Amino acid sequence: MCPGTGTSHIVLPRAAPGHAGSKRTLAVYDPAAAQQRADAARLSADAGTLVPSPVGVAGEPIKAVPLAAAAPKERAEPPGIRAPKGLLAHLSLRIDLPVHFIDEKTVTATDVDPQQNRFRLPIDGVMRNLRPVLSHLDHQAANLVHVEPPRPRLPKLPKVPGEKTKKRRGREHGGLPVLVIERDAGIRELQLTRWESSGVCVIKGEGYMDFINNCGFSVGDVVEIWAFKQKALRLFGVDIYQEGYQESPLYILFIKKSQLLPPPRALVVSNGGEETAQEHAP
Repeated sequence: MCPGTGTSHIVLPRAAPGHAGSKRTLAVYDPAAAQQRADAARLSADAGTLVPSPVGVAGEPIKAVPLAAAAPKERAEPPGIRAPKGLLAHLSLRIDLPVHFIDEKTVTATDVDPQQNRFRLPIDGVMRNLRPVLSHLDHQAANLVHVEPPRPRLPKLPKVPGEKTKKRRGREHGGLPVLVIERDAGIRELQLTRWESSGVCVIKGEGYMDFINNCGFSVGDVVEIWAFKQKALRLFGVDIYQEGYQESPLYILFIKKSQLLPPPRALVVSNGGEETAQEHAP
């Protein structure tokens, strides 16, 4: 604004002096053109460099499924499990204990076959949702430390006429002791393990058929599988427990879809034919 006049005018910067007789050109700033020049410079600088893929995680094979796609399935918790007189309180576990949805499966004929004598778990759900719940010692007991593709079956040798052949005994599988719960069958101590030959993860053990028959499962039923375990906090090599609570075994809960949990007083702990009713902890 010019002093004393009350008017204003634009003051342009003085151009650099040119040689005699030259014409001065006023440059106009073009934002679009500036952006194009910046993009061209960036592309030139990036030429020949390795650009990491935005999909996946470092260390994954190229064909691996991104972790986001393999995220645990979300599922509403079984109703009443955290009630003051619900399942967790009945088992003397913390009310705020995390309860993990493992997977759901359709009951097959082999799950209720006495010759098979095992309940097959979905291996994807075990690896994605159950394995992180377990400790390293649990991994060892359940044969989940080094999970590799199943080994190919060896071809059977042709029988020689007149020669007696001995039946080859399979490997004796132990397993991680687990307490399996179902509303009609109560609680049964069984074992969780993975068979190396087939890569199948199963629940098995003495009394399995009694338990599965008491569940009343039929071929085609859809069953939700849940798991929870109260663990200690390890600090400087010492296990630290919340007051009044100790580390628990792994609990695996079967819930047939459309069914609810029974009152805790109806659950019965079964172990090899001996059955005792569990009362609610005071």
